Amino acid sequence: MTAAATAPLLPAAQSLLPAGKRTTLLDALRGFALFGVVWSNYATFSNWYALGSAEQLALPGATLDAVLGPFHDILIDGKFYSIFSLLFGIGFGFFLDKGGAGQARFLRRMLLLLLIGVLHLRFLWAGDILSLYAILGLLLPLFRRVSDRALIIIATVLLLSPIAVDAARVLTDNAFQPAAPFAEAMEAQAAANGDMFEAWRAVPEGGWAEFTTLNERTWLFRIWMLVDGNRPQKVLALFLIGRWIARRKLFADPATHRVLLKRITIVGLVVGLPFCTLNWYSLNHLQYLPDPQGLIGTISYALGVVPLALAYASALALLWTDTRWQKRFLVLAPMGRMALTNYLMQTIIAITLFYGIGFGLGGKVSMVGFEGIALAVFTIQILWSHWWLKRFQFGPMEWAWRSLTYGKVMPMRKDRIGSGGAPSASV
Repeated sequence: MTAAATAPLLPAAQSLLPAGKRTTLLDALRGFALFGVVWSNYATFSNWYALGSAEQLALPGATLDAVLGPFHDILIDGKFYSIFSLLFGIGFGFFLDKGGAGQARFLRRMLLLLLIGVLHLRFLWAGDILSLYAILGLLLPLFRRVSDRALIIIATVLLLSPIAVDAARVLTDNAFQPAAPFAEAMEAQAAANGDMFEAWRAVPEGGWAEFTTLNERTWLFRIWMLVDGNRPQKVLALFLIGRWIARRKLFADPATHRVLLKRITIVGLVVGLPFCTLNWYSLNHLQYLPDPQGLIGTISYALGVVPLALAYASALALLWTDTRWQKRFLVLAPMGRMALTNYLMQTIIAITLFYGIGFGLGGKVSMVGFEGIALAVFTIQILWSHWWLKRFQFGPMEWAWRSLTYGKVMPMRKDRIGSGGAPSASV
């Protein structure tokens, strides 16, 4: 199981926004990001990573994996959770900038998100990212009054910090190991309950017992993986960059910032693509840490993923200024408005398809198979989101999250609040 495969996810950043503050471009970006999320996560759900190379090659359609593998690693993994993190950073400011009441609601919102994330992590899937988002979100008020320049400096230091951390691991022959307490806890868990990977491989053919056993064994592994992969620093850095983007109104008024957006797109592609390609090469041909060669992967990931993610987001924002492209991207907006609901639905659908409590397809489909399934799920979610939002103001989880945040039941059906759009919810 790779860190990239289980990474992506997101809280619906748009749900942080009070009525009237959300822009359709942000919704479309969020819907776009969900495409990369489902592609990345279904690689893990399908148990493809649990197979040996000979077993992978024996699967139907595996001849295409030689092309899809590099495509997945270079262009998909890591880039879309990065976009979600940017959007979260944009969203939190709308609450915090309002002062006392807004900050109190933001705190409630993060605590509720943490609860959702912990339940998701412990009882559904160890690839959860919501809990990490919520924990780091609780730090965001500390940056409320930080200047734009300081935000970028701090974000840059955080993004480059994995290089320093992993260099220290190499120089100390892994004696310096921030994730050591979690690794030791995993070893104790394995000694008491058996090998976690055996539980993972048993899920496609098993039932509820195997499913619950997997969830008991893998949540701790997820925490170790996040710390070992330096994920908290990366995500917090992206939150801060998102805050900077919100202050500069890059996505609120992309037409005014075409020159800057073009520059970000070009630099992001020129820098990001070569380093992401090098990262793919390091994953497949070089040693992992603490071998010094492993640092190539750390450096290339740090210098490649975020620039390429920024290029994706900036390019979409540029295209949004063209009415023809805007009409095409509008199809993604309803899905983005229901991002939290759709993210959790992707987990439930995957469990149903790949685990033994459902259809048991795990370990039986090649890369082309699970990515084809992911594309089908994404398409169905787009259609369902359009259908739902023609009738309701919020997605189901967004409605529950908002209602609990404000301490009152928010109007849900459109026909019960008139034709004026979402009800006002001042912060």
